[in-house]
Amino acid sequence: MNILITYYSRTHITEKVALKLKEELNCDLEQIIDKKNRSSFFSYIKSGFEAARKIPADIEETEKNPNEYDLVIIGTPVWSGSMSTPILTYLKQNKDNFNNVAFFCTCGGNEGKTFVNMEELLSKKPLNTLSMNKKDVESSFDSMVTEFVEDIKNNN
Repeated sequence: MNILITYYSRTHITEKVALKLKEELNCDLEQIIDKKNRSSFFSYIKSGFEAARKIPADIEETEKNPNEYDLVIIGTPVWSGSMSTPILTYLKQNKDNFNNVAFFCTCGGNEGKTFVNMEELLSKKPLNTLSMNKKDVESSFDSMVTEFVEDIKNNN
């Protein structure tokens, strides 16, 4: 199966999961790059505000065409109970270009409506989902990723 992992990561936590998935699946990887610097506390607050109102971010053009992959695994941090605005933009830009999808997210608490919002936007049910909070990424990270990968392999 031809797989692409696409992700956005403001603090490198989501990136850590994406890199582990890439290692386990031996697949392509593409990072979504936000043109806005979101590293300050003020930009963190503003990012949550934008996510709650579903205001798309301005992202750099991606290199890989999701239509060329059997499965695209999309990763996002959770902002205000939903997907990050760079992922929102990516999904809107590629809405009709996905064959199959799976979702993962990293969050401070729980995923809120992240996966529901992603599924509704794409009108496509994910093959699998994985939600990890910061504590999970620091402790049971490997086993959770392995289980997610095995579930994807067994569903295809």
